[in-house]
Formats: sequence, C-alpha cells, structure tokens
Amino acid sequence: MSRERIITNLQQAVYLLNFAAVCLVAGSMAFSIFKIVDAMEAEPFLNLMRVRPWRPRSMIVVSLTGYLCLVLLSCIGQFWEHKGKYGGLCIIAGEMCLCIGTTVAMNMNYNGLVLLVVADMVRGQKGSRQKLILGMAIVGLYSIVNYNLTGTYFNMIPWESFLTAYSISTQAFLKGALSVFNSMNLVLFILYMTMLIQGEYRERERIQILNEQLEAANRKLKEYASEAEKNAEMRERNRLAREIHDTLGHALTGIVAGIDACLTMIDISPEATRKQLEKIGDVARQGMTDVRRSVKKLRPDALEKFDLENAIVKMLKDTGAASGADIRFDNRVRPLKFHEDEEEVIYRVVQEATTNAIRHGQADEIGISISMEEQWLTVCIKDNGIGCAKVEEGFGLKHMQERINLLEGTLEYGGKDGFYIIARIPIRWGEEHE
Repeated sequence: MSRERIITNLQQAVYLLNFAAVCLVAGSMAFSIFKIVDAMEAEPFLNLMRVRPWRPRSMIVVSLTGYLCLVLLSCIGQFWEHKGKYGGLCIIAGEMCLCIGTTVAMNMNYNGLVLLVVADMVRGQKGSRQKLILGMAIVGLYSIVNYNLTGTYFNMIPWESFLTAYSISTQAFLKGALSVFNSMNLVLFILYMTMLIQGEYRERERIQILNEQLEAANRKLKEYASEAEKNAEMRERNRLAREIHDTLGHALTGIVAGIDACLTMIDISPEATRKQLEKIGDVARQGMTDVRRSVKKLRPDALEKFDLENAIVKMLKDTGAASGADIRFDNRVRPLKFHEDEEEVIYRVVQEATTNAIRHGQADEIGISISMEEQWLTVCIKDNGIGCAKVEEGFGLKHMQERINLLEGTLEYGGKDGFYIIARIPIRWGEEHE
C-alpha cells in the first residue's frame, strides 16, 4: 500500500474516531439532562452547578454540526494548500474557530479535536516562519480548549457532573470509552504525523537527489558548451583555411601559369601577351573577391551571381584562359540545382581538382563530368598530367575530403595515368524538377 493511501486511511480513521468521541460526550451530557428532568431532580442538580447548562438538543446539534463543518473544512484545506498562502491560512483559522466552538459546546470535556487541527497545520506549514507561527497557534489552541487551564475560568461544567445521573457501572463504562477514544486518537495522530514526516523526509531526499543530478547535468552542459565552442572555433578555422586555400590557391595557380605563358611569348607576340595579362588580371580580381567573401563566411562569388552550372562553366573558362589548359565540362544532370551546402561542395571539388591538375600535375587537358544515379551525384575529374605512383594527401585533398564527409559522401583518387578524382555525394534535391 502506498504512503499516500496509508495517510488517507489514517485521516479517515481520525475523523470517525473523533466523531464517535463527540457523539459520546455530547450525547451522554444531553441524555443525563433528560434523565435528571425526568427524575424531577433538576433543582438539586442546578444548585450544584455554577452556570446553567445548554439545552440538550442545542448541545447535540451545535457539537455535531461544528464537528462536521470542521471535517468539511479540513477536506477543503487539503485541496487548497497548493492554491495560495492566504487561502490556506484562512482555512486553518476557520478550523481553529470551529474546534473551539465545538469543544465549548461540549463544555471543554473533550479536546481531541485539537490534534485534528494540529495535523492540518503541520501538513500545510512551509518555511521556518510558518513553523514558528504554527507552534504558537498550537500552544494557544490547546490552552483555550483545555478544561483544566481555562474551563474553570469560563465556568464550564465538568463531564463528571453530568455522569452523576448514571449508575456507577455506566459511569465507569463511559469514562473507559472516552479514555480509549483519547488514547486511540493520540496513537492515530502519532502514526499520521510519522507518515507525514517520513513523506517530507523522502521528498527532501528526492529533491536533494534531483538537485545533485541537476548540478551534474549543469557541469556536463558547461563542459559540453566549452567543448562545442572549441569545436566550433576549430571548424571555423578549418573553414577559413579551406576557403582561402580554394579561392586564393586557385587564383594564384591560374596567375602563375598565365605569367609563365607570358614569359614564353612576350618576345614573340607582345599583343597576345597583353591580352593574356588582361585575363590574368581578371583572374586575380576574381580571386580577391572570393577571398573577401570567404572571410565574411559567404558563398563563392560565382555562386552568388550564377546558378551552379554557369558558375562552374565560368570558373573553368577563366582558369583555361589564364593557364592555357584545355578544360572540357560534361554535365549530364539538368537542372544542376541543389541545396546551398551541396552546391558549394560540388563547386569547390571541381575548383580544387582543376587547380591541383594544373599546379601539381602540369596538365594541359582536363575532363570534368557530372552524372546522377538515383540519389547519388558523381563528380569525376580526369587530367593528362604527370600523375604520381603514391599519392600524398596534401592540404587540398584533405579539405576536399572534409567537405565531402560533411555531406556523408565518398572521395576516390589515383595517379597512375594522369590523375583522377571521383566524388560521390548523396543529394537532397533543393527544388522539385522534371
């Protein structure tokens, strides 16, 4: 059985037990008055009393009504305790007033109702300040309803005076029954309070565990944030290195090849040399523009102005014009339109492969093809350069591989007969097309 269920059962038992005690005390007092009146002994009885007792029916009605209202308010308080501090205080104040009124109706001959109110106070208290107020309220309430402390001062009639109307055996039975009720009420109160305290202790343990877990999670989050910041910084450095390498390296390769060509034909054809230098100047200016945009974390300038196919065509045309290489481009995918990150990777792969073919392979013929099979785009670059038996992965190939890996693609290359690069990229189509 759950702790909440046990607490509920104990509370219901307290309600029933106190109801029986109220019925016993109020009923015995009212019935004794009826017996005294029927026996024509009212005058001797009143002569022994300092005050006139309540009417029997009023005594029973006020006692039972007050107690039932107290139980009702206690039940309401269980739903109200989480709905505001002042609402809970009003409920407790109402319970205290009903407790005092019901006890007074019984001439303060039963003060077990105090434990019921105290249990509600303890259940709703939170914070050290409220605990202090709770302690003062409990002491005050118990002092008010205790017959030995205030009953004489307020001229309350002791229960024993009412019991004189009964036989000795009946008096013993009634006193024994009330004593059992008081004892059971105290035992149930102790059990109820124990369960509440255990529940509060477990709740604090749970909160402490949650706080420890939260602190551990915060530490891990800080470590993760720090690591993510370092990774982001490293990725940004790599990105800038790749961009500068791709843009500036590509431009410088074309410029160097063009200048070499100019040196060869400057004495033979000055006019052709001048035109070649103009093309070299265009390549240099385009390279500077790409460097600026790379630093600003933008796409290549050609991709900003043209679609992917035209951007590649323009880049290859400028490279061929500057270097004198024969570059052929075969595009079998129409339209060549993808997500921006995919387009940039494709553009950079073609650019880097072309630059490497001219710079390292000394190629004068380069073939580039783009094809599509299902969702895989294949970019193939083949040149007639010097090639190499053992390929050493330099900066360009490394960052080309990194770009392909970001899109979960594959990269193959070899240098036995010239040099070839095959990049396969899984494509997420940027636009619907036929």
